[in-house]
Amino acid sequence: MARNPKSRSLRTRLVLSGLAGMLLSAVVVAALLGAAFERSVLAAFDRRLADDLLTVAGLVTADGRDRVRMRGEPLDSRYARALSGHYWRVSADGQAFRSTSLWDSDLPQPAMPVVGQVGIAYVNGPGPLDQTLRIASREIDVPGVAAPVRISVASDVGETLADVARFRVMAGVAGALVAAALLAALLAQATFGLRPLREITQALEALRSGRARKLQSARFPREIRPLADELNAVLEHNDRMVERARTGAGDLAHALKTPLSVMLAAADRGDANLGTIVADQVVRIRENVDRHLAVSVPADRQSRTRLTDVVQAVVAMLSSVHGDRSLVFDVDLAPELEFHGSRADLEDMLGNLLDNACKWARRTVRVSATLDGGELAVAVSDDGPGVPEAALSTILQRGKRLDEATPGSGLGLAIVSALADSYGGRLELSPAGESGLRATLVLPGGRTAAD
Repeated sequence: MARNPKSRSLRTRLVLSGLAGMLLSAVVVAALLGAAFERSVLAAFDRRLADDLLTVAGLVTADGRDRVRMRGEPLDSRYARALSGHYWRVSADGQAFRSTSLWDSDLPQPAMPVVGQVGIAYVNGPGPLDQTLRIASREIDVPGVAAPVRISVASDVGETLADVARFRVMAGVAGALVAAALLAALLAQATFGLRPLREITQALEALRSGRARKLQSARFPREIRPLADELNAVLEHNDRMVERARTGAGDLAHALKTPLSVMLAAADRGDANLGTIVADQVVRIRENVDRHLAVSVPADRQSRTRLTDVVQAVVAMLSSVHGDRSLVFDVDLAPELEFHGSRADLEDMLGNLLDNACKWARRTVRVSATLDGGELAVAVSDDGPGVPEAALSTILQRGKRLDEATPGSGLGLAIVSALADSYGGRLELSPAGESGLRATLVLPGGRTAAD
């Protein structure tokens, strides 16, 4: 069964959840207000009944024969008017005295326990003319009377209960009106609060259509800016990947020109060693293709690579390759440093830098690394002849070589620079002291727990 598209709307969810909460709150508040009002009104009602009961109790005395008599009746005219809704009754050992207002009726006599205010028990019961009475009762001991004397005072509580019911209705209506006002405020809040999401949607549409190159994070609220910044980082990463792919394709085309030209020239002149030449150039083509395909793979920012593992592996390999020169590798690395990227890319970058350093070093190749914030700086230096400062920018250009006598295609440092750039890093070249060259690779990195 397909879901209603509105149910997936963030605005609709906010409004519906807010409405449910407001309705529940309104019902609870109305119920609590009604209960508090009822308790307050009945407490005042009961205090008045208690006062009347004590007034009647003050008129009770003994007749000298262990029986009860009344010294008079309360002066309150309500107890003298027939069926007025206000009544009293005094009883003891079969005797009963009643207010004139009861006429020919009587008060209900519920079971006592004696509870409540100053020993007074309160109950509701039926009265004359279908009245709803609130009855206050108490048993007292009167000197000279053998049996306990029970005194009851009652008043019609129906109108009071009706007032309570009306108040509950008014509280419910007020709660509904407050909920409606809050709902209107919630709608305005949701509309205003979610407007930045609509704006970021429009900004993304502008990106997709090519009208913009990145999001202007400063125009968004503080809570949205991190999202805009992360989207910009993704866009920049994607641009670097596209540029990396284009550069890789150009480098590959450049690397294939020479072996293709060699084979074409050999074929044109009918060289007797054509087969050997073709076989050698095919091997070279295959190596170039493999190398450039590896470089064109998108940067992997999710992987984590221990720096010491890669440096040790590359140094071990180059020690074997350049074993006849007795080079010394001075490695100074903290074991917990790591590169935020793939091991293969780090091997390609450090392999090129270390191999280049080995070619020019007289005796020593040094590797060190530092971590500043989220930037890992890996420095590879040699004690060779070095490079003039004016030529440092030249050797990073693809195909540029300062010494044509040294084997190589001139693409190594340029490829390292392109790989570093794809991770948002960079390759920096500088003199290494009095002689030699220092290549510093700045990459995203961090620390991991040391083994």
